[in-house]
Amino acid sequence: MISLAGARRVVFGLALASFVLSFFHRTAPAAIAGELTRAFSISSTVLGTLAATYFYVYTVLQIPVGVLADTLGPRRILATGSAIAAVGSMLFALAPVWEIAAVGRTLVGIGVSVAFIAVLKLSAVWFPPGKFATLAGVTMFAGNLGAVIAGAPLAWVVTQASWRTVFVALAILSGLLALATWLRVRDRPEELGLPAVNPPLPAAAHVP
Repeated sequence: MISLAGARRVVFGLALASFVLSFFHRTAPAAIAGELTRAFSISSTVLGTLAATYFYVYTVLQIPVGVLADTLGPRRILATGSAIAAVGSMLFALAPVWEIAAVGRTLVGIGVSVAFIAVLKLSAVWFPPGKFATLAGVTMFAGNLGAVIAGAPLAWVVTQASWRTVFVALAILSGLLALATWLRVRDRPEELGLPAVNPPLPAAAHVP
């Protein structure tokens, strides 16, 4: 029988992986700017537009994502988001022209926009209130680590394999993450037959 501690690690780890990928995608174009410019024969202005499509949709979707996390639950939005990011990464990797790459980048932005809110929601439900700030700090540290990996390390990897290969690999990784999230993540411990971590207060405890 799965323990609460083990389930917590799996649920938080998978959600955190999605958040790390979101930061990777956020900064990756800067590390491969030269390759993108040559591949699509575009100016720096168009390159900026291509990179910014991610931020446009990511920013706009934060409030709707919060509503969806409360209504549909973090498991559904995380799994769906990772699947959309997988499609976007593959489209970006195989794009023959920059316009199609921009569509792929937009899909990635849509897909990864759910990660941060989902991590917060799962942290609030699966862990005691006294752990929330610590988990938020761990989340931000891991996210920034993803951004670091998308810098010099990615630039080095691109010298060994093409940037398209890297994004095909990211598409596969995102797809596997979507599957693992659907199979292993649950919105709350009770769905696995585990005790609630933060059960609602009894009616007598509420101030009339």
